[in-house]
Amino acid sequence: MNKVLPKTLSRYLAVQAAYNLIISSDKNEIIDNFNSKSTSIFIDFDKKIKKRNIDKGFFLKIFNNFCDKKINIDELISKNLNGKWKLARLPLVISAILSVAISEIILFPKTSIKIIVSEYLEIAESFHNVDEIKFINAILDKIYKEIHDE
Repeated sequence: MNKVLPKTLSRYLAVQAAYNLIISSDKNEIIDNFNSKSTSIFIDFDKKIKKRNIDKGFFLKIFNNFCDKKINIDELISKNLNGKWKLARLPLVISAILSVAISEIILFPKTSIKIIVSEYLEIAESFHNVDEIKFINAILDKIYKEIHDE
């Protein structure tokens, strides 16, 4: 991630926040940590991000939507996995990336799917290899089509 835009940072943080929630943190604690002046944000080991470069409103919208619709989002993911896969078997980071991306797809239906998928695939590249990125792309494509066919 070279020059990182505020919405991109917000998406990255929303994925981190979703991951924390999945591994059992409290939603309010996550938001309090985000708001804390003492919390530093690193996009990688070398690049510290200034909080003023983050679109806080956008972060809160997609994270809160993820929290509010987690059960529905999990159902969407589950029914779009092939037969041998179960949601509980997915790596937690992949689950967080998919969940936040789906949250955004639901929340902002007019945003181009290419933009949303591109952003989350770039985030996925920070954590995973090509096969996992292809998997995320395929699942998001299926879910987008399902949501927009309704």
